[in-house]
Amino acid sequence: MKVGEAVMVEIRFLARQGLSKTAIGKRLGLHRHTVRKYLNDPHVAGKKRKRESIIDPFKSYLKTRLEEYPDLSAVRLHREISGRDSPTPAADLLPAEPYRGSVRTVRRHVAEMRPKPKRVYKPIETLPGEQAQVDWGHFGYIYVDGEKMPLYGFSFVLSYSRMRYVEYTTSQNMPTFLGCHQRALQYIGGAPEQILYDNCKTVVLDRVGSVVQFNRDLQRFAAEYRFRPEACWIRDPESKGKVESSLKYVRRDFFYARPISDIDTLNREALRWCDEVANEKKHSATREVPSDRLNDEREALAPLPERQVEIFSQTERSVSKDATFSFETNQYSVPHHLSRGSVLLHVFSDRLEVYAGDELQCVHRRSSERGQLILDDEHYEGRPTGRRKRKSLLQADFEDLGPEAGDYLRKLARQRRGGLKEQTKKILDLCDEYGSDAVYEAMLRSASFDRYGYDAIKRIAQKRTVHPDSLPDDPRDRQKDERSCELYIEVERRDPSYYSQAMTGVNEHEC
Repeated sequence: MKVGEAVMVEIRFLARQGLSKTAIGKRLGLHRHTVRKYLNDPHVAGKKRKRESIIDPFKSYLKTRLEEYPDLSAVRLHREISGRDSPTPAADLLPAEPYRGSVRTVRRHVAEMRPKPKRVYKPIETLPGEQAQVDWGHFGYIYVDGEKMPLYGFSFVLSYSRMRYVEYTTSQNMPTFLGCHQRALQYIGGAPEQILYDNCKTVVLDRVGSVVQFNRDLQRFAAEYRFRPEACWIRDPESKGKVESSLKYVRRDFFYARPISDIDTLNREALRWCDEVANEKKHSATREVPSDRLNDEREALAPLPERQVEIFSQTERSVSKDATFSFETNQYSVPHHLSRGSVLLHVFSDRLEVYAGDELQCVHRRSSERGQLILDDEHYEGRPTGRRKRKSLLQADFEDLGPEAGDYLRKLARQRRGGLKEQTKKILDLCDEYGSDAVYEAMLRSASFDRYGYDAIKRIAQKRTVHPDSLPDDPRDRQKDERSCELYIEVERRDPSYYSQAMTGVNEHEC
């Protein structure tokens, strides 16, 4: 029942309940005038108002002319009905007043009236090993580890023998797509000369008319298996009708009403169906069993590569200043010297290989989660931190005195004895007078007394210069040594005879 009729029934029912037109309109969300219209004319809901067009009086003329001359242009017909062209044999079908509308309106109506040629299909018979057709089908959804995921069916058909291969996946990405190809070619035991596809992104990067730019990953795979990819015309599924029919057959004979527990079980059942049903049943077009025709076709197929071809796709990624790149919403690290550059990813089903040029830089396990930060600490070892740029030349010169100089400078800063910069410069100036080794040795000596600063280093360096052996090495003498360091006074040395003469003089005076 039409919606309008349902509304009409509800209006009449409420009216029988005694509701006013206004009350009915409020309850049903209608204007009271609309309610009145439905009540006065019960059939108005089922009526469709036909909109009159300015070209309606001229349609019989246009139809007559197109039936006799189907290729008449809309511009020519517009001139005829506007009275700006010579009268035609069908002029008696024209109204008295000429057409005053636009040529666009004539063109639109002529397009509807003009007889359309229906497409005529020609059966195409392919030679053994000449062609295969591939397509995807959507088969609803499946739960994997509690997550609802789309379910796709990959269908592969050899055009000559009609040999089929079917596999179900939860993704249509390039590694999955090429992996299905690989297993299909292994199933039939060879590769045809060409494989026909539609215009999905895993096949066609771009095209201009009949000139197609194919996906690089597909071309690399095709080179390994020695077949040529072909793309059908845009929005023309009939050109790959064999695989289209195969998908319909899979839906009807295998998938429909089949309980699904998990995708692995579904694929095992699909492969058994191919082996025991689809490829062992006489085909309606060839009137032969596909597996029997495959015996004749296999000789024309290209042999498979001796080694297992690795399945991966390639994509470029920019590396940020924190030495990470983004892939599938996750962040992966790379060696720090690659920051602010670009890398080439080889994307496998389980891992990511990162290349700079032709050199492999690192390998990451491909994460199935989203929004993750995946780092390798080794990638950041020895990275420039920018801290050395803040080290002044004064600090560098001071630390060059020896391994402990930096620690001495930091402890000197905590002593707060005068300006740190002034103290540092004066200590370095001592190197001109006593030498760097002597200053560093005096620095270590003063640090052993927990004494820091220019004065302490100078006194020790000076004393070592005047009396090289005067400072004890025994730690027990540190307190005494420290006092001598602080109170050292240069005195005059006298001969012992001086004191004997003095004593003699004193004794004589006393006597």
